[in-house]
Amino acid sequence: MKTTTVHTLGVALACTFAVSTAMAYDEISENVAAKSGGFLGLGISYRPDYEGSDNYEGYLAPFARYNMESGRYITLGGTGGSERAARLKMNILTRDTAWEVGPVLQYRLKRGGDVKNYKVSRMQTVPAENEAGGFVGWHLNHLSFSLTGVYDISGNSDGTLVYLNGSYRLPVNKRFEMALGAHTTWASGGYMGDYFGVSPSNAASSGLPQYDANSGIKDAGLSLTGHYKFTKTWGMLGNIAYTRMMNDAADSPLVKGVGDKNQYTAIVAVTYSF
Repeated sequence: MKTTTVHTLGVALACTFAVSTAMAYDEISENVAAKSGGFLGLGISYRPDYEGSDNYEGYLAPFARYNMESGRYITLGGTGGSERAARLKMNILTRDTAWEVGPVLQYRLKRGGDVKNYKVSRMQTVPAENEAGGFVGWHLNHLSFSLTGVYDISGNSDGTLVYLNGSYRLPVNKRFEMALGAHTTWASGGYMGDYFGVSPSNAASSGLPQYDANSGIKDAGLSLTGHYKFTKTWGMLGNIAYTRMMNDAADSPLVKGVGDKNQYTAIVAVTYSF
């Protein structure tokens, strides 16, 4: 029963994101939402075709958030950086406190033969993963921080990821708002081995050298988000982000050899508030 439930949740996220490989940044949904009600966003995202790649593609990017009057909320978006993972997050605390706490569910898309790099495409497919965990956040006025941890519950990489995010909102006027963001991610050896390691069999099929990737800080980056509201309901959003691959991720043959440790993402979207 547990396995069936987890699979169903993963498929639900996949239906939203994987069909069009759609991604969005979690910080976008945090910076656009009103104090009550919610919004929907749909746009085009330009991002690497795998984490650490130097080839870029355009993807459809939906995201959403719903705020309850109590201060609780639920968001649907992505993990940020150059990861290809959808995230569903819920805050269970009320607005009476500056803290936020809640569960997190992620669905990580597979890396297979559809990537543009010929060598990486010949490596064994890294299967899609269901990841579950939680987050704790804190906010004061325009400043906010969050710490999120998830673990692979699908039994593929058995990897763990810990995300640290911060953002500062910059209201310009009643129609236009900006936000500066910063992020860094720690990854366990299981995750690093699957996404940045090169096993003997993968070395033979791809021509890349063997490589063991160990746990550590895998990336860090900055972002800038702008949102302009034409009316109370309709708006336009733009986001640009830079992520630097670090440590064993940066030294991986998938990044250092045939990819790029400098990762860029961008999104332009239409938003509808209700």
